[in-house]
Amino acid sequence: MKKLSQKILLFCVALTLLFIWVNSMLPADLSGEESEWVKKLLQPVLDFLHSGRIQVRLTALIEHLPPRVGALAERLLDWLERHVLSKDATVLVRKAAHFSEYLLLGFLTGLLFVRRDGRSRFFLPEAACLVAAVIDEGIQLFSAGRAAQVRDVCIDMSGATTGLVVALVLLSVLRLFHREEKPKFGKDP
Repeated sequence: MKKLSQKILLFCVALTLLFIWVNSMLPADLSGEESEWVKKLLQPVLDFLHSGRIQVRLTALIEHLPPRVGALAERLLDWLERHVLSKDATVLVRKAAHFSEYLLLGFLTGLLFVRRDGRSRFFLPEAACLVAAVIDEGIQLFSAGRAAQVRDVCIDMSGATTGLVVALVLLSVLRLFHREEKPKFGKDP
């Protein structure tokens, strides 16, 4: 049974990589069309993000925080306004796509690289995701109108790390529920 689940996970990882790398092979104009389609789908959410309502609510919340925490929260809100909320929605969609693709890849590789004793590994799946991200950006070097960006590899790896952490937490919780109690002195009662 365990070998079957490993094969299924490996198949899912391969499908995820295929999806990621095929999208990287698309020329810039086709990739842009896909991003525009997703942007139209997400337009209500994007309108809410750019409406300023989040900033107003967060500013009101910051006023009730202790001074040190409030100062940190103000700097974080300022960063969000400059680097996320003020950006073109297409850029947000593209970067969110990078993050979410690699979140799935990190989650699946985290499940795939569990040791035989049930313990989780971190560095092996993380290294596999890094190699995938570098290959992904390398593919874009050969796609018309596309370019490789170190920033995208960083976004990819933050998504992969998030997915991997989710997988490790899930595995830890499952291990807690399925832990068999061992007899006290090595004997069966």
